[in-house]
Amino acid sequence: MRAAWVWGAFAILLAVAAAPVFSTVMPPLFDYPNHLARMHLLAESGNDYYTVNWAPLPNLAEDLAVPAMARFMPLDLAAKLFLILIFAATAGGAVWLGRAAGGEWRFWPLAGFLLLYSRTFLWGFLNYLAGVGVAICGAALWLRLEGKPWLRAVASCCVAFACYICHIEAFAVYALIILGIEAVPALAELRARDPRALLRRTAVAVPQFVVPALLFFAFWTPVASGGASSYAHFWRKADLLFTVFDLYHRTFDVICFALFLLLLGALAWYRRLGLDRRIGVAAALVFAAYLLLPSQLLSGSGADHRLPEVIFLLLIAGSTPRFPNQAAAIWAGIAVTAMLLVRLGTVEAVWLRSGPIYTQDLAALDSLPKGAKVAVAFPPSAVDMVPIPETHLPTLAVARRDAFVTTLFAYPAQQPIAVKPPFAALAESVDPSDVWAVFVELDAAKRARLLPLMAQFDFVLFTARDFIRVPTDPCLVPLHTTSPRFQIFRFAYAACSAG
Repeated sequence: MRAAWVWGAFAILLAVAAAPVFSTVMPPLFDYPNHLARMHLLAESGNDYYTVNWAPLPNLAEDLAVPAMARFMPLDLAAKLFLILIFAATAGGAVWLGRAAGGEWRFWPLAGFLLLYSRTFLWGFLNYLAGVGVAICGAALWLRLEGKPWLRAVASCCVAFACYICHIEAFAVYALIILGIEAVPALAELRARDPRALLRRTAVAVPQFVVPALLFFAFWTPVASGGASSYAHFWRKADLLFTVFDLYHRTFDVICFALFLLLLGALAWYRRLGLDRRIGVAAALVFAAYLLLPSQLLSGSGADHRLPEVIFLLLIAGSTPRFPNQAAAIWAGIAVTAMLLVRLGTVEAVWLRSGPIYTQDLAALDSLPKGAKVAVAFPPSAVDMVPIPETHLPTLAVARRDAFVTTLFAYPAQQPIAVKPPFAALAESVDPSDVWAVFVELDAAKRARLLPLMAQFDFVLFTARDFIRVPTDPCLVPLHTTSPRFQIFRFAYAACSAG
């Protein structure tokens, strides 16, 4: 297969996959508005409430790339292009890894495009996904440089450092992939009692992890807040494998996932699905990590949720289907392409619906005065996946109105943004669920404690996944209440009664 044909198909599929990103006001990814607000602060070197504190944090992919691109284009465009770079690195890495493992260019790894719009992507875990793209490309480079030890050592050091800077879990994924790739030949050398060859292999592989290890132990404090680790029910592990296909229509998504597994299963059953041993071992190691990892690990959420996409990417890149004839291969390609197009169509439909909603919400934010101090209120149920999330939209007041917003991500272990004193203590003391409990659930005890702390705020912004009904309160003067899930009130502390 000629490389030009494969990469030509890749370019077409990438353009199609990018269409939803550019067809809406703002991609409806859960954390995306929070990231966009942070990008603005980084591009502007902070404001009256936030300062930029650069450090070698293992969570900087977007933070380094988007503000740099924003020097040459609008910030919104740079943020969207970053999403396309994630797509290109992930799907392109799978194609390249397939070539490095199988020895020839093949169309089959293009099935990785099916995994781009995953639940992990909808949550907006962008730095991690960028790191996964770097890890997959790095694994392909590692294989391609086999037999060139010095070049391999230098290149892998750059890749490992890039993975670490992108995201700590992406770095762990890369380490597991390299360990899996090297395990097969290392075991062969061990059985052959060839210690020199094993030592040479180790000497080439280990240096790439030295600098990330030093950064990890010397500079990074992994607990941003809380720091507890927790496991969900183990049966959830089977369900979470489905998240690679879980978008907006559960029945349709389950059918697509079942058909994809059926194709793989049928090929395997009839012994027509070859799998590169080294990539297979790497996938097995990532799967083992998936089974062992908790859902909440230190300050990171969804630690195990993020791995199924990597497992399937490795299986796609490392496998070689052998169809009975060319016609069967063509029909399989048509079926996979049709599935991809229909799934992208469902994404496009939802994302187009988000445009008017986000336009209205952003207009409400634009009604705030410059430099406003905004307390955010939402119930715990708001931190959940919905087709058009609005939970983090309040943070865009930071970018649009130079405001102070209590829910902006500014954790020392995760972002190069810090809240200036005394606003840092204020943000920590005014939890969104507590503000919700005071004004919506009418919790008297929390009201007595919280209202004096809120005296410094100018506005309260309510958001939820369901319809908001804020009871009449002397503290709250309606400003923008036409939206059912996004409402802004002026906070009138002087009119408040502690009772």
